[in-house]
Amino acid sequence: MAIPDADDIAYGVSFFQRLETDAPQRSVTQGPDPADVLDSLKVNVSNLLNARIGESLSAPDLGLIDFNDAALSSHDLALQIRRAIRRCIETYEPRIKSMDINVLPDNGSPLNLRFQISASVNLGAMHRKVQIDLLLDSNRKYRVV
Repeated sequence: MAIPDADDIAYGVSFFQRLETDAPQRSVTQGPDPADVLDSLKVNVSNLLNARIGESLSAPDLGLIDFNDAALSSHDLALQIRRAIRRCIETYEPRIKSMDINVLPDNGSPLNLRFQISASVNLGAMHRKVQIDLLLDSNRKYRVV
């Protein structure tokens, strides 16, 4: 029996979501529901990006630096944040592959920064393209929109 390639393994919901007391029962023989996987990805990406480097003793480089003290223009800041988002997701979210991150203007609210992540995700037996829209609001919290 051959060992499946890592790219062929179907990733389900996160470990901590499976441990929740009210978590639904999961079938060992069936793959996870793609909607559950996408919801899990969104929650995990939001949690990752709202963590700050140095807050986790077991993973000191988990999260992003605090950009509140940045003395950069908004364009430079957006590029720095985009690089930091890529590094964090590539390191701590193995279900996301072939990621492209774009900075989107928010003309209605110039204090907000919007990012769009387009990536490939292995959902069940098929690879799918997903899109996650992020908002860095005026409170410096990342929200999936």
